[in-house]
Amino acid sequence: MMTTNAKYEVKNGRLLVNDEAIPLRTGVIYVALARAGWKGYEGPLDRDMVDRVLKLDRRVSILALEREIQTSAA
Repeated sequence: MMTTNAKYEVKNGRLLVNDEAIPLRTGVIYVALARAGWKGYEGPLDRDMVDRVLKLDRRVSILALEREIQTSAA
């Protein structure tokens, strides 16, 4: 689902896509990450984790993929 050159990470309770935060509340982000098996450590997310998050939560996938497209087009 994610492009091979997109960079996903968690920092200060925000999900960043190519260093741009997606506009969702921290609680929504943490629930989506927890459902995907996240261990609670901030920093870069591996490709498998991102794929699971995007498949499990439609809110995150819509906004994250939108942000990914916007930053790759710039």
